[in-house]
Amino acid sequence: MIVVLTGAPGAGKGTQADLLAENHRFRKVSTGDALRKHVREQTEIGLKAKSFMDAGELVPDDILLKIIQEEVGKNPEETVILDGYPRNLEQLKALEELDTEHDIAGVIHLHVKEDELVERLTGRRVCPNCTATYHMSFNPPKVAGKCDKCGQSEIIQRSDDKEEKIRHRLKVYANQTAPVIRHYENSDQYQQVDGSVEMAAVTASLAKAIEALDASRAS
Repeated sequence: MIVVLTGAPGAGKGTQADLLAENHRFRKVSTGDALRKHVREQTEIGLKAKSFMDAGELVPDDILLKIIQEEVGKNPEETVILDGYPRNLEQLKALEELDTEHDIAGVIHLHVKEDELVERLTGRRVCPNCTATYHMSFNPPKVAGKCDKCGQSEIIQRSDDKEEKIRHRLKVYANQTAPVIRHYENSDQYQQVDGSVEMAAVTASLAKAIEALDASRAS
């Protein structure tokens, strides 16, 4: 089955999807990760996507859908955590019509208040060499300004982690992705999890929410 994990930028979707894959044997499918893989491997899909990315344009929905179809796989017994897709109602409709062995069990909304999201994202720093992520308040590097993992680079703040751009991203999310949540929230295909508590507690709550969606699907 497919479980859509959604939430605003900074809610922790990617981190939590990784923890669920590691600790609960679910499989994470991230459109961002998959897109970078296809570009790196220069697949047919990757080359098409790169042409749009190099031009500074969004990758079209039909290309993203092909990536999703390939990455989801053919084993209907596994639980796929879909991170980063769908981002709007048009993508949701395409996903629901996707020819796959999996069905969509529902959506889990990882909820965090806006002020906390801004605090999380403005404090985030990344290593440009190995992509390790830090936070100046919650997870600073052992040596100020230096990446712990590779030790080769000064950590930096991404340009889209400036407050003005974060507020804009949150507005885009409210306009485009929040309707996906509203599509499900009054049904038994919807679960909400508080993403502002301790990380392990969030992971445990997400695992329970996935179990609830599976039980609802089976009944």
